[in-house]
Amino acid sequence: MPSEDTQNTKAVQRLETMSRTLRTPLTDILGMAHLLDDTVLESDQKEYVQAIMRASHEVLVSLDNNLDLVHLDNEALGVKEESFGITEALLIMVERLRPSATARGLSLSLEFAPDIGTKIHCDKGRLSQAVFNLTAYLISTYKDGVLRMAANISEGQWGDTLNITITTNAHSDTDTPAGDTQSEELGVTRRLARLMGGEVSIETEDDQSCCGQLSILIERPDTESEEVERPARILVAEDSRANQRLIGLILGKLGHEFELVANGAEAVEAVKVSRYDMVLMDLHMPVMDGMEACQKIRALDDEIAALVPVVALTADVRPEMPARVLEAGMDAYLTKPLDVAKLSETIQACMASSKTQPLSLIKKSA
Repeated sequence: MPSEDTQNTKAVQRLETMSRTLRTPLTDILGMAHLLDDTVLESDQKEYVQAIMRASHEVLVSLDNNLDLVHLDNEALGVKEESFGITEALLIMVERLRPSATARGLSLSLEFAPDIGTKIHCDKGRLSQAVFNLTAYLISTYKDGVLRMAANISEGQWGDTLNITITTNAHSDTDTPAGDTQSEELGVTRRLARLMGGEVSIETEDDQSCCGQLSILIERPDTESEEVERPARILVAEDSRANQRLIGLILGKLGHEFELVANGAEAVEAVKVSRYDMVLMDLHMPVMDGMEACQKIRALDDEIAALVPVVALTADVRPEMPARVLEAGMDAYLTKPLDVAKLSETIQACMASSKTQPLSLIKKSA
């Protein structure tokens, strides 16, 4: 009879496998929907595309929540910090949640403090997950009223704090007051907030009005980057033909030149004979996986080729993966489904830090 620990380990492995399996087709769904959303569409067509994107995002949040639940006591559960526009991130989140709020008779609004600025530095994915969880929970608890989300940044002893406050005057249609409920999603959200140096609280008044607050520590860049973007020459190592086509379409739309290979061995050979600004490397490929390929690239005698920035691209979102890809010599870590904005930022960051010489490029159509 397998021990309880063995059964738990197998359950975690099954969940991680399911996550990787689902993220691969979700990459195609969200990627193609994003590209379609940027074309000229009729109003009803645009509504359908955005509904696909919202539903796909909800599947991703559910996957992340379930993975985080099994890793709540695992020290490997961590955060990945980056700079991004907070106003844009929250606006996108509100639009994803608006249909669910409307179905519950709730109007959803978002307000920003005048001095909130344009960019902050923290874990964008974890912040979005926490905001989504907290707001979705309140939507599921209340109906027929107004849900107001407000964002501001305060200064304190330990640095700057981003405060997301969600208030409602709607009526609860559950027997348990919101502040007394310990749902699994709220448990995940509280842990995520603590990982980012903050906390989550929910307070319910006598009239059943409710105030939920999420706070996390952040950094604010002193100055906005004025880097001029230029096209890059990128090697894409990806064995899935569907993902090859999608990544090619995205890179072409971003104005970058690219070449495709189907496994790590081909990637190593390509780096030996050609110069690239970056290698976008899938981790799970036949013949040679991405980590081994990166280690072989780092061991090349050609110093310029050996120093090419290598960015991991994977559906494997286990907590230990960021550390593992760095140990393998990679420079960054992107997860599937591919976030187009994050990909673009990563490309520019790699180009800015690359020790290779700028290349004269000709834009290639996808």
